[in-house]
Amino acid sequence: MKKLIGSIALYCAFSSSAFAADALSVGGPASYNWSGGYIGAVAGVNFLQGDVTIPAYDPTGYDGDSTSASIGGQIGYQYQFDNNVVLGAEARLVAVFNRKTVPTHDDETFETGANWQGNIVAKAGYGMGNFLPYLKGGVAFLHLHDTGYESGFGIAKFDRTYTGWTVGFGADYALNEKWVVGVDYAYSHFAKHDFSEDSAAVGPTIVRPSTHTVSLSLNYRF
Repeated sequence: MKKLIGSIALYCAFSSSAFAADALSVGGPASYNWSGGYIGAVAGVNFLQGDVTIPAYDPTGYDGDSTSASIGGQIGYQYQFDNNVVLGAEARLVAVFNRKTVPTHDDETFETGANWQGNIVAKAGYGMGNFLPYLKGGVAFLHLHDTGYESGFGIAKFDRTYTGWTVGFGADYALNEKWVVGVDYAYSHFAKHDFSEDSAAVGPTIVRPSTHTVSLSLNYRF
């Protein structure tokens, strides 16, 4: 995971230098303006860290980590100022397919799963002609699906939508006036929830999820 994040950071750094040179050239891509709205498709990889704690069991901690594809869409708007600073806002919603089952106690298992994730973020970047590196941050949402226990005594599983925060970085490249491709990384963190609050059928069961997401996007500007 660290190598993947590092590779993206290096890509952005080297690309920034190259496109900065283009932006300074006469008649080069420096005339490109990033102002306007856009809508697009997103696909990538989602790494769910499902931190599960069951205080009554020994050991108390369980690994709910899983990796899945993510696919969905996004919509946003941004404005480029005269000094080439670009500010904007974006909303994204993707389907994910995370699922992890671990043995807990006797013949019992605990399953952690997620089926969608979304975010609403503010973005700040710097236009270098057709190239736009940026930082982003905002509010994130994660829906855990069919999370809970299964044993010979029955099934106790729950759905819950978590709300948290997200930060990340990325870069967009304009193929022309209408089509833009991009790559980005985001980390999202969510507060813990005790599922014993949802049903008396289970004892204290605390799940604190977080995600790492690497995505590619294709946007149409309008």
